[in-house]
Amino acid sequence: MAGGIAHDFNNILAVIMGYCSLIKMNYDTAKERIPAIEVAAERAAGLCRQMLTYAGKGQYILVPTNIGSLADEMVNMLRTTINQNIVIRPNLSTDIPFINFDANQIRQILMNLIINASEAIGEGHGEVLVSLTKVEINAGQKEKDHDGKVIPSGWYVCLDVTDDGCGMDAETMRRIFEPFYTTKFSGRGLGMAAVLGIISAHNGELQVCSQLGHGTTFKAYLPIQPVKSNEDKAVVTSSPWQGSGTVLLVEDEAQIRLIAKELLEILGFIVIDASNGKEGLELFQKNVKDILLVVTDIGMPVMNGYEMISELKKLSPDLPIVISSGFGDDDVNTQIAQSDVAGSINKPYNFSQLRDVVRSVLEEYN
Repeated sequence: MAGGIAHDFNNILAVIMGYCSLIKMNYDTAKERIPAIEVAAERAAGLCRQMLTYAGKGQYILVPTNIGSLADEMVNMLRTTINQNIVIRPNLSTDIPFINFDANQIRQILMNLIINASEAIGEGHGEVLVSLTKVEINAGQKEKDHDGKVIPSGWYVCLDVTDDGCGMDAETMRRIFEPFYTTKFSGRGLGMAAVLGIISAHNGELQVCSQLGHGTTFKAYLPIQPVKSNEDKAVVTSSPWQGSGTVLLVEDEAQIRLIAKELLEILGFIVIDASNGKEGLELFQKNVKDILLVVTDIGMPVMNGYEMISELKKLSPDLPIVISSGFGDDDVNTQIAQSDVAGSINKPYNFSQLRDVVRSVLEEYN
């Protein structure tokens, strides 16, 4: 397993380092190369999330999620990164309801299926069809999953990713969901084990149909469940938003602290930053009247995040605190009361994810 992880991670790092080198040689190419770096970074983040899940430290955050919007977002992003000989053709129905799902895991499913489909096509010209439909499976249909088990009746959002690539033989079909199984011929490896694990964890079903030389189709059936009436509050939109006031940022990694500070300043905040919990606590005591939000790491020297949060809550019980961690939600939840945390964001994160978490927390507390 360690060898498989290292292999996948080295391939991802090779893409990131390679494109960074090309940009340094010609900065005018940055606009066209940065999306590929973002995709590679998201793949690395997805791999880390899967490893945390395998280690029992992962946790899915189920909220009413607009899968149609996420699918459109991923298709547009991946169009700029896959080989130009491959065309992605979306067919996303407009009547897709919100589903209770972890948005990051939906992105992971879409990314793995689309990238694997493009790799199956290879250097030749081909198409990847991505469709979303609302379907009902009746009890008498006896629709079966990849393992030959009957799919339970009910309403589903069906995500269909079809390619006209090399297809798979019977042996490959039998083994594609084994962790770290891979073959250059089919171009499918760890991603499919991850996809199946995510879908199963969300009570979904997966079908696969493939013929050697005639392409492959994956169908993910994601159950539709009644969503709460406050779904608009649960799903934060990506519309432009600006904040104001002072934020205390506590992070021991200098580069992460520098980036997070700049992102928060772009959002309109004044940022006071500290490199450990002790320093963060001292800065809060000096600026207690000004600080409206704390964003903090957990694993830090001198005083860790848990200890600092405990002390902050003694000084200001209503202070909203956002945890930024790479440990995994389960690990955090066993160390600190949920009532002490207003929100959380897993590393690595991008500008949109940070903005949405901060916005949601401040709108909740104001």
